[in-house]
Amino acid sequence: MSISKRPSHSGKLPSSNVSWRAFELLLKAAAMSIALSSGSALADFCESDIALIDSNFSGGNLGVCEFTTPTSVSFTITPEDAPPINPSAWYSFRLSPKKNEALQLSLTFVDGHARYWPKVSTDGTTWQRLDDSQVSISEDRSILTITLERRSDPLFISAQELLVNDDYEQWMRSLAAHPEVGSRTLGRSIQGRPIQALITEQKPEVVYLFGRQHPPEITGGLAMQSFVDELFGDSDLANEFRARFMLVLVPLINPDGVDAGHWRHNMGGRDLNRDWGPFTQPEIQSIKRLIDEIDEAGIAPKLMLDFHSTQRSRFYTQMPEDFDEEIDFARDWLDRARLRMSDFDFLYDPRKPSGQENTKNYFYSTYHIPAITYEIGDEVDRGDISRTSPIFAQEMMRVMLERE
Repeated sequence: MSISKRPSHSGKLPSSNVSWRAFELLLKAAAMSIALSSGSALADFCESDIALIDSNFSGGNLGVCEFTTPTSVSFTITPEDAPPINPSAWYSFRLSPKKNEALQLSLTFVDGHARYWPKVSTDGTTWQRLDDSQVSISEDRSILTITLERRSDPLFISAQELLVNDDYEQWMRSLAAHPEVGSRTLGRSIQGRPIQALITEQKPEVVYLFGRQHPPEITGGLAMQSFVDELFGDSDLANEFRARFMLVLVPLINPDGVDAGHWRHNMGGRDLNRDWGPFTQPEIQSIKRLIDEIDEAGIAPKLMLDFHSTQRSRFYTQMPEDFDEEIDFARDWLDRARLRMSDFDFLYDPRKPSGQENTKNYFYSTYHIPAITYEIGDEVDRGDISRTSPIFAQEMMRVMLERE
């Protein structure tokens, strides 16, 4: 995983009658002034004689950070935009010790709560859940306190493990090497990042798979990768499925929000999963152009899956009666999957159509097809995600192949 480095200061050294420390403070004050004038966050670091804490890497976000004592750090974590906003309070920062001292970190969430149990990594790649003994959460869940033992090497602390743009690029490049897959740039995000799609050759029917509209929803991203890897495997089932269905994958819809460590929105202040109807944001507009192109080619949509994360794994589907006498795809699919993994906790959660302008409602109202929000719990064991996602993929393929 690539981690960017803070640029070093350049320019002349201070004169002899001004201490280097004072000069450094002046530089930091100037940087803070620039940040304030541009409307950005106050700073991407704080420090004491004990440690430096920064968020200068993709996915990093430490809010406002302050050492209240040399060994106590206070963070104020705020969303990227004013409420209303989903309280998916994201934080991710790197601790670089200067002295071998224990530290106490206190994270206060504004317009949010401690949704995620902190994860830690020494290299930004391999992660583990922080031990229960080192974490406490206030009764109202607005304050998360982390106690760290003495250490001398850097440590990443994050709401969830990092799954950022470089990781997606590497994974999508490996998928694009498949002989049936083409890669296509659909458009650009507000900050100019590519919105990438993986597309198989045209067939009379198409299945759409979308991911990462919401930046913090890591478990949905992990599930999508394992699910898609199964679709492109060399099993007889996968080969038969790809022979019948065209596949369109857009795994990273909100690359700007992921890079910035947002709670929910893109850089336009919009929840992208509420823009399927207005189509005001360039990320969703670029996907809509592809959908229109596929429609004009006479290719019939048959299924849409949109991968997300929430507190408990669940599948938001249409009601059984929404499909008249047709096979209830979602019920059959999830019943079959449950038979193969009765130990995996998930809900089949049918909902009546609502006026919410999300992907699920758009595809159902436009095409009258199964359109499902595939949600994986925030704290589901990562091994269980790797184990169960291929089973969901296999049973999806079987049910789809049985349908007329």
